[in-house]
Amino acid sequence: MAKTRKRKQTPQKVQHHHLLMRVELESCPHEQDKGRVEEMISNIIKDIKMKKLAAPHVYYLKHPLYNEGTTGIAPIETSHIAFHFWNNPDSNILHTVRSKCLLEFDIYTCGNLTTHDIGKVLHVLTRFTPTYIDITLLDRSKGLTINRHMHWDLTESTWSEWLNNKLFLEIKK
Repeated sequence: MAKTRKRKQTPQKVQHHHLLMRVELESCPHEQDKGRVEEMISNIIKDIKMKKLAAPHVYYLKHPLYNEGTTGIAPIETSHIAFHFWNNPDSNILHTVRSKCLLEFDIYTCGNLTTHDIGKVLHVLTRFTPTYIDITLLDRSKGLTINRHMHWDLTESTWSEWLNNKLFLEIKK
């Protein structure tokens, strides 16, 4: 019987990627949607090929009133996902009258986040009808270097057109 050698796995290079998103939406999840939001975060973790350390913890805050909304955190093997939906944001900080909800969302990982991964996260947000988005991907390995910055609003294209843009398609090697 021939012996087979186990192939040594080369350690993955630590990336220190930090995805920051500010998203204005037409709708927000509500208190009764906590289970769906937990499932949504679990699906994002799976879609971007990260590993959960524990189930997402999702809460609905009613007080103080200016902070009302769904908030949560999910520990992942390479760090965390954190987010907060504001159900009643100050209209002075929103870019369009169609915006009724504000989401601040971040993923920190010492793994790799590609533009394709970012597209997967954005697809999940479609159910809340985005109206405006700012995305920054930081490389935090030697400081706070902007790796990529993206922006979209209703005046540029439809959400669907932007999301299906070649920018978010996986490049086959």
